[in-house]
Amino acid sequence: MASNFGVNTITTVNAARPIRINSSTPIGIAASVLLDANVEAEAAISEKLNADDGMLYYGSPDEALEDFKENLGTVRNALDGIADQNVNAPVVLSLVQIDQTQYDAGAPEDTYGDPAVKSDVITAVGNLRKSGAKFGVKPNLIIAPFFSHDLDINAEMKSVADALLATGIVDLNAADEADVNTQIDNYGTKRLLLCDPYVKVWDTVADAGAYEPSSARIAGMIARTDSEVEYGWADSFSNRVVNGISGSKRDIEFTPGQECEADRLRTKAVTTLIRYNGFRAWGGETTDIDPIWQDLTRVRVFDRVCEAALDGLFWAIDRRADILKSAKDSVEQMLLALKGSSVLLGFNVYWDPEKNTRANITAGKFYMVAEMQNMPIVKRLEVNFSYVDKYADVLIKQIS
Repeated sequence: MASNFGVNTITTVNAARPIRINSSTPIGIAASVLLDANVEAEAAISEKLNADDGMLYYGSPDEALEDFKENLGTVRNALDGIADQNVNAPVVLSLVQIDQTQYDAGAPEDTYGDPAVKSDVITAVGNLRKSGAKFGVKPNLIIAPFFSHDLDINAEMKSVADALLATGIVDLNAADEADVNTQIDNYGTKRLLLCDPYVKVWDTVADAGAYEPSSARIAGMIARTDSEVEYGWADSFSNRVVNGISGSKRDIEFTPGQECEADRLRTKAVTTLIRYNGFRAWGGETTDIDPIWQDLTRVRVFDRVCEAALDGLFWAIDRRADILKSAKDSVEQMLLALKGSSVLLGFNVYWDPEKNTRANITAGKFYMVAEMQNMPIVKRLEVNFSYVDKYADVLIKQIS
C-alpha cells in the first residue's frame, strides 16, 4: 500500500510480452494392456493405473517401453511404432486392462466381442482430456491403434481432439480400395487424419512378422517432423520414409506422374504408404467440408498459433483495458517472428470495428482480429517440356 506522505514509486509495463509457441508434440495413446498380478513390476503398474484413471505419463516412448517392452497388449506396439521414428516426444498413456481370456480371443479387434472392452476404450480416449490437469501436458496427437477404425471410438477421438486443439489419427483397416470408398463417407472433419493400410513390421516379442496399424508410426513421424527445426510443425510429414516397416497389408499402386491408387486415396483424404526409394507416407489431407481446412499442415499451424495466444494473453484478463495495446503488440511480434521464419506469408492485426461497440467496451469485452496466411505446402508440381525449333541455328553453327 502506498504511503500518504513522501515519495512513492510504482512500476508499469508498456511493452509486448513474448508469446511462446510450443514446439513439443505430446502423443496421447489409448491402448490395451495385459498385466500379470504375479509379476511385481506389472502389479505395481496395475495398482498405479487403478488409482489414476488408467493414465500414465512418460517423457519419451523409449522411457515408456522400459515398462511395457514385453507386454502383450496393444500399448507396446504403439510405443514401438513411435520410437522407431527416432522421436523423444512425451507420451500420455490411457490404458484399458484386459485379462488373459480377452487376449486369447485373437487379434485385438476381436476383443469387440466383449462390449465392456469397447466401452473401456472409449472411456480411455475420453480420459485424455484430463491430461493437462493431471500431468500439465495436453496431447497434440491422439491414437488408438487396433481400435480407432471403430466409428464410436473415432467419434470420441474427434471430440477430444476438438477440445484439445489436437489431431486424431484413424486407421481405416479397409479390405481394398472399394472398402475405403465406402468408409470415407463416414468422415468430414479437420480433426481426424485417416490412414490405410496396415503396415508390416517385425514383432520382437513374437519373433515373427505382423501387420499393425500405421497410426503410431504416422504420429511418430509428425512429432519427429515437428521437432527437426524450430517451426517444424509448419512442415508436412508426407513424402518421408517411415522407419521400421517392411511392407503393407495391401500393396498400394504408385506410379509417379500417372493416375494410381495412391493418388486416388490421397484425393479422398486418406494418408497411405507408397514404395518409392523406401516406404514413404503419402498424404496429409483431412476430410473437412471446407477446402481451406483440408490441409492438415494449415490446420496445425493455426492450432499452434491459437494455443499460444490462449496461454500468452491470459495475463491480460482482469487487468485495466489500457494494457490491450501491449496485448496487440504481443500478437504482432509473435506473427512477425513466424513471417520471418517463412511460416507465414503475411499478417495483419487490428481491433474489430463492428464488434467493439460501446456496449461491449463497457462490459469489458474486446475483439481483436489477426489475419494471416501460412506458407503453402507444395502438393503438385507440373513441368511442361515443350519442343521448339528456335535453336536450330545452334546446330547450323556447329556443323559449319
